[in-house]
Amino acid sequence: MALNAMKLDLMYYHQNKDLPRDWCLEGCQLGNINLIVGKNASGKSKILKSIKIIAGLLSGEINLKTGRNLSEWTLFFDSDHDQDKKVYFLKVNRGQVLEERFTVGEKNYLDRNETGEGKVWAEKLNQYIDFQTPIDEVAAVKRRDSIQHPFFEEIYHWANSLRYYEFGTDLGRNSLMMVNEKNIDVIKKNTDFKKGNQVIGIFKLGEEELGESFIDAIKADMVQIGYEISDIGTKTPSPFLVDEGDEILLQGQPQYLYVQEHNLIDETEQVFMSQGMFRALSLIIQINYSLLAGKPSCILIDDIGEGLDFERSSAMIQVLISKAQAGLVQLIMTTNDRFIMNGVPLEYWSVIERKPGFAKLHNIHNSKAVFEQFQFTGLNNFDFFSTQFYIEGFGEEEYVSL
Repeated sequence: MALNAMKLDLMYYHQNKDLPRDWCLEGCQLGNINLIVGKNASGKSKILKSIKIIAGLLSGEINLKTGRNLSEWTLFFDSDHDQDKKVYFLKVNRGQVLEERFTVGEKNYLDRNETGEGKVWAEKLNQYIDFQTPIDEVAAVKRRDSIQHPFFEEIYHWANSLRYYEFGTDLGRNSLMMVNEKNIDVIKKNTDFKKGNQVIGIFKLGEEELGESFIDAIKADMVQIGYEISDIGTKTPSPFLVDEGDEILLQGQPQYLYVQEHNLIDETEQVFMSQGMFRALSLIIQINYSLLAGKPSCILIDDIGEGLDFERSSAMIQVLISKAQAGLVQLIMTTNDRFIMNGVPLEYWSVIERKPGFAKLHNIHNSKAVFEQFQFTGLNNFDFFSTQFYIEGFGEEEYVSL
């Protein structure tokens, strides 16, 4: 299987087990396209952040020492093929690993305990070997070795390519970037692809590396959402313009994004774009760069559509779904917005049932009969959520379709 091809099918997460703040996610089953819906404080953001954190631990981006909670994750990948099914388990507390396991099919490739001692399969030696990893290190990261332990590469690349966006934030609208057109390597070095506010650097890299195909994809997506733009680029704000001989050019000049809208004479600079427009533009730039640069990913988007009107939020969803349907990216979004809910087919929904201490997701995978019953009601998707139809369906009442 090619690297980056893994898909997260199922996740169990338990935080502060048997402690006063105990919280459990009772099985988060996922497809290629997912919309997690729920009331405020029901756990939508918590689910995405738990995926983000485990990805950060597996990519080495997050230092385990910064965590204080007792947490455990069980991740299932590629579950459709028994021989390729991958299961990763990690339990941590107060910055230390208590338990870690990794299996592929029926074979156990990694098993370690709270002392850091364990066994790992060595491919070239064709045998298990003993090892000891520091107790504050994740063995799947620390033992990465494409020769002896190549099975860790896929889970690392899944974690490293995962992207997390909070759509309700400014996504870089209030940021500038120092750009030296003659040294694109500096931009790449100074751009953190996992931070949603790094959009200017990502745009400049896409412009340089991918050319017109990148620009055309952005313009087409923005038009589909309802923003009629004919051009996009970066420019230096006039207060920062300097002469060629000034020292600031050694590091570059501050730049920000602009677009040319069809019905306007002047360019619209990023600080004058509406909040919703810039959020859409920033997300589209970053996702198109990921896809066109050949970096398939798992993309998490919290509060998708926040700040957009009904038509644009619905169109935004359709743009994202079309990209996920191409099979290059797994899409996991959250919302409590009725417009978004009504614009996304129920087959992609996971509805949170929140009870003290745990959250359960209802979706087509585990509640198929209830989801199928709802199509006979004639109600809209939001009613499926607001009436809590997802829990009991028609209940004990007999329903006859006329």
